[in-house]
Amino acid sequence: MGIRSKLLLASLSLLVIPWLGYHYIQTLESYLRDAHEEKLIDRVSIMAAVMSGQRELLNNRTTSTVERSQSHFYIRPLQTSIQLDGYIDDWRHYQNREQPLGQSSGDLEVAQRIGHYKGHLYIVLRVKDDNVIYRSPRSLHLDRSDHIRISMLDSNGEFKRYQIATITPGWVNGYLMPSQRKHGDMLPLKPEPKIKGEWQYSNNGYTVELRIPLSMLGDRLAIAVADVDDATSGEIRNIVASANTEHPGQLGTIVIPDPQMEALLNRLQRPNQRIWVVDTSYRVIGIAGELHQSDDDEPVEEPDAHKPPFLTAVMRLFYHLILTQPGDNFDDPLSSASTLINPAVTTALSGTPAAYWQATQNEKISTTIAAHPIHVGDNIAGAIAIDESSNSILLLQNRVIEAMINLSMLAFVITVGVLLMFATRLSLRIHKLRNEVDASISDDGRIQHVDLHSRSGDEIGDLSRGFSGMLQRLDQYNRYLETMAGKLGHELRTPITIVRSSLDNIDKEKLDQLSLTYIKRADEGTTRLNSILTRMSEATRLEQTIQHEARELFNASSVIEACVEGYRIALPEQHFDYQCDSTAQRCHVDGSPELLAQLLDKLIDNATDFSASGSLISICVSHRSHELIIAVHNEGAHLPDVMRASLFDPMVSVREHKTDSPHLGLGLYIVRLIADYHHGRIEVENTANPDGVTFKLTIPLT
Repeated sequence: MGIRSKLLLASLSLLVIPWLGYHYIQTLESYLRDAHEEKLIDRVSIMAAVMSGQRELLNNRTTSTVERSQSHFYIRPLQTSIQLDGYIDDWRHYQNREQPLGQSSGDLEVAQRIGHYKGHLYIVLRVKDDNVIYRSPRSLHLDRSDHIRISMLDSNGEFKRYQIATITPGWVNGYLMPSQRKHGDMLPLKPEPKIKGEWQYSNNGYTVELRIPLSMLGDRLAIAVADVDDATSGEIRNIVASANTEHPGQLGTIVIPDPQMEALLNRLQRPNQRIWVVDTSYRVIGIAGELHQSDDDEPVEEPDAHKPPFLTAVMRLFYHLILTQPGDNFDDPLSSASTLINPAVTTALSGTPAAYWQATQNEKISTTIAAHPIHVGDNIAGAIAIDESSNSILLLQNRVIEAMINLSMLAFVITVGVLLMFATRLSLRIHKLRNEVDASISDDGRIQHVDLHSRSGDEIGDLSRGFSGMLQRLDQYNRYLETMAGKLGHELRTPITIVRSSLDNIDKEKLDQLSLTYIKRADEGTTRLNSILTRMSEATRLEQTIQHEARELFNASSVIEACVEGYRIALPEQHFDYQCDSTAQRCHVDGSPELLAQLLDKLIDNATDFSASGSLISICVSHRSHELIIAVHNEGAHLPDVMRASLFDPMVSVREHKTDSPHLGLGLYIVRLIADYHHGRIEVENTANPDGVTFKLTIPLT
């Protein structure tokens, strides 16, 4: 596979980004919920501060004498008028308000819907009773047949009991009963025409629609349905009631929405949110707003002239299939609640703001209730709560997922394109470098050109410069090989001739004094030839020795000082100056003292060759920042600048004149090998005043 194919294959790994992002955003719901809770709590805290300033509204609606177990009616408004006909067609828009009147008893079940419209309270009771008993026309008793009881505290605070029974289905009125029920009560003194309604038969019982003027009502109300199964005995078998209708203190409470509170809550309310105000007994005393399907949930039907492009339509279908969509509708369990008993409200009434998630029948949707206490002075007068469905969170989550996938796919396409362009350019550069390397060496192995330098700073540029350096070294080595035969012939021709002529003379003449001279010459030539061969193999032997040389800690200054004393004895014609600072005298080096002495021998040998007889050779040992520095300086001519970079390469020599000892350019190469063995570096520089050359060896200390 080529580089482009490999990069294209590697770029497929970018597809893991949207996959990981999708799973990450799925877990983002918890974070969105936390943020949603914080937002609602912040908002409800502001509302609580506003409500705290409405003391009159709160004082008129809250009471501390109501027990939590007492029933409560919060009367929601009706949007249309109700015709009293005993049928529930007018109530079809208020099906979500239907609630049990009380706990079922025996075969008696009662469901109620309640609301107010233009100064009247409307109640519809759907009674399930398998045996409906109507009042006998000859009977003056209202409690010996199926009947309805209504008890209240009127607008003056007086306890009033009303009872409704009928001889036959049709128009009914309430009858005012004595405040104290007695056994065998007869018909009351007078009917109450303000309480009127319609009693209609149904398949499984009967339905009663009632209308009561709001002006009659105070703040307490109880409704009960009594079931009589035996017309002869008139015994009441079952009663379903919202509260006890016989005792004023046990009546349920009732709240008619206050216009001022409604106006205030409507100003605070936002779309798709519902605001609740409850007292310390969890009674709803104010409400605004409704939870309903968000407009964003409904698919938007676009005109034919503005249909989305095919790709957009496909992406929408794809997102609709893979993402959890908001529910089209859900049953709101609190749509007709008159009490708001919720953990968040309980916590708020204890003085701490809180939020709580509540599930609905639709598994995709839940509701959030955030509640905050309402303080009036130092007391908690109630709580204000906001509830909102989770559709907004799900929509936000889906939008984030869609945006993330879109951006990821766009990034994937752009990245693949960039990688392919980069791979193409990279391949072209590599092919160009390959062609240049191939063209730099001829078919017969000769270096034709070595300039492959690239100005690029990346790895390919480094590679081209590496090839260029390698070709330069190969070129130097080839030139050396080409001239080595001449050098060896020049160095070995004379000793071999001497040996051959001397041996010839030994064969022709007798051994006399002259023969001894010839033998001596032959011995000298042989010795010189051996010396040449020895120097040629010295570097190879040293490389092998270094590989097996054992390391030890030794005092470098002691070794150098001993070597300098030896040089002074062996080379009396030279002047040696040795200096070592006090810190360097205590420095120890990890390496080989023998190799260090050999390195110093090569540097001194090089210094004596390039300095005049009787000149000064300086050896200086110093310590600097965990390094030992050994400097050897000789007076003489400067090194050519072109040779400084390759001076420590093998077979490199700057000697322009013949000396008594043969040189093959291996001395400084051996110096570099020993310096590398000690993890050090060797440098050379020209100096002035006096003119000369300084070799500086830097060795790291243990």
